[in-house]
Amino acid sequence: MPDIPVLVQVLIIFALVVAATAKKVHLGLAASIGGVVFALWRGLGPVVTIGAIGTELANPDTLLLLVLVTFIMVFAGGLKNSGALARFSSAVLTIAPTKKASIVLTPILFGTLPMPGGAALSAPLVDALDADRSYDNTRLSAANYWFRHVLELAWPLYPSFILTSSLTGISTQRLVLINLYAVPVLIVMGMVFVFGKAGKVAVPPGIAEARPGESSNGVRGAAGKPASAGSRLSSALSGFAPLVMVIGIFLAMDALWRALAPGMGLSPVTAALIGRYGPVILGLVAGSVYVDLHSDQPGCFRGTLNMGTLKLAGVLVGIRIFSALLSAGNVAAASAAELAAMGVSPILVVMILPFMAGLATGIGFGYVGLSYPILLGLFPLSGQGDLPREAAVVLAGTFGWAGMMLSPLHVCMVVTAEHFRTGLAATIRRFIVPLSLYVLVALAYVTLLTRLLSFARS
Repeated sequence: MPDIPVLVQVLIIFALVVAATAKKVHLGLAASIGGVVFALWRGLGPVVTIGAIGTELANPDTLLLLVLVTFIMVFAGGLKNSGALARFSSAVLTIAPTKKASIVLTPILFGTLPMPGGAALSAPLVDALDADRSYDNTRLSAANYWFRHVLELAWPLYPSFILTSSLTGISTQRLVLINLYAVPVLIVMGMVFVFGKAGKVAVPPGIAEARPGESSNGVRGAAGKPASAGSRLSSALSGFAPLVMVIGIFLAMDALWRALAPGMGLSPVTAALIGRYGPVILGLVAGSVYVDLHSDQPGCFRGTLNMGTLKLAGVLVGIRIFSALLSAGNVAAASAAELAAMGVSPILVVMILPFMAGLATGIGFGYVGLSYPILLGLFPLSGQGDLPREAAVVLAGTFGWAGMMLSPLHVCMVVTAEHFRTGLAATIRRFIVPLSLYVLVALAYVTLLTRLLSFARS
């Protein structure tokens, strides 16, 4: 069917992939099959299609990305098994000045350790922090879900962030910088609108109740007495140590590599790969050694390379195959030409496609992996019209994140609502206002960023 525009072909394949995932087909498998169908539809033939898949699977960038994402999931599992997560939660309580602050900080800090369904870990703690029920369950459910994800656009350990950097070619530091605005905006929006006015409410049956000797924010010392300043400091340092270790080694190794790489005579591609993956992998190695040495029980990493981790790795592989086959089918240049001929603004596509992908898949990997390979062709490195590529990436991330947060397929929302015994609709209603306001702020920011980037390049 050569008369069908390539963008329509892509959208048909995209819809089929989404429909398959809605039927519980693994996203990686659905994306891989969708990519193969698209390649054959474009007339590439079996030999070229298989060759493109093989080239992508042997791509060092793909292999290193697979290692990194798998390592992050193993590290998160080791934290849980070792008792480090329990110490982490205690550390939160030592630094939070008020109950509201502790409820906000708990899911944020757990959000620095990305893992599938991670909100299930912070929900019981958020629950216990409001044992006397100053906030109703709907507010607590929305707070746990919302603040669990406020770092996702700018935190370099998130698989969606890593995939964005890999697909776009934007460095980790640069991607953090252009997306960093979102973190304070989302936190402020959540604190103002998710909590709202609160009055003490009755504690529903089965929900955590205050325990004797517990202070207003849950920190206790021996015999129910408040902990001393020294023990609070020790608890905080112990709790945050694994994360500080990872981040500290990452930053130190990144700075060292930037200083040494220019004089090593490596090819630009090799230097970029080492710089992108080396520091963070070394940081995770150091953090893992620390966790193992300070574990409450031996063998804390045993069983962390499990089926859940392998499924996530499979998602990554499938998305990279999907991206490679779209590229082989010349979808970028053809789509850009078609949109220009039809007078459709590529900016509109940047907003709609990631939003729909996020809504349909409920994961950051989903909206990045399915929509970005299409969008990036519309915004080459030199920029497209008045929207530079970096601004387009920020805009796509905004709408993809919004779609993901609203998705009923998002595991974090499901487990949070189930824990607090609230419906998905009630939880969504609690954060729909800050979500809408964030999108408006993001649009204003993208406009400003576009002007700054255009000015810098002129």
